[in-house]
Amino acid sequence: MSGTSKPDGLRARKRRATENAIELSAVRLALKHGVENVTVEAICEMADISRSTFFNYFPARDYAIVGRSITLPDGTEAFSVLDSCPDNLPLGIFRLTFASIGHRHVNAEVARLRAQVITEQPEALGLLISAQLESSFQLTAMAAAWLQANPEHARLESPQREAVYAVTLVNGMMASHMEEWAKADGDTLAQEEEFLDALDEYRRLLSVPEGDSGA
Repeated sequence: MSGTSKPDGLRARKRRATENAIELSAVRLALKHGVENVTVEAICEMADISRSTFFNYFPARDYAIVGRSITLPDGTEAFSVLDSCPDNLPLGIFRLTFASIGHRHVNAEVARLRAQVITEQPEALGLLISAQLESSFQLTAMAAAWLQANPEHARLESPQREAVYAVTLVNGMMASHMEEWAKADGDTLAQEEEFLDALDEYRRLLSVPEGDSGA
């Protein structure tokens, strides 16, 4: 598995366009009317989709506004992603996050508008924190289980603590890059090279020599 993505096919591009339309409609409505006044029906009308299409993409209204929590693949598939870089758990978690999403696209306008909603409306911030905690809990549990099954790759005595540290690091990288992704036009790709650069910055922060994969 590498950081280079193959061009999307027509079906994937159509699906991504629908996802963008739903999210853009949701955040625009939230900015105009307030998060508490946004309904699935209003999102569907603005995005020109049916309710069934909406729920094919998002399990609830809140996730369309602030971003959905991820749903991890089954244990075997998730383990195979972590197996792809056994000596770099944070990179494995980064890969697993986007494998769970199904793509590595970040829509710049969605990112900008979400940041505005979250800044202006405390309720939106609460929804975001809830979604992020759901995702972090799943990733931490999976990473800890993988470390327990592969103790030769563990760096700490506690798999749970190591998993928490690694997931927290990945979340920090995502947060730091969201501002950059939001400056792009249209869809941009979250690249592994960006993540590896962020790991080097963490190492410099901790005074760890570059090239040491223990971050």
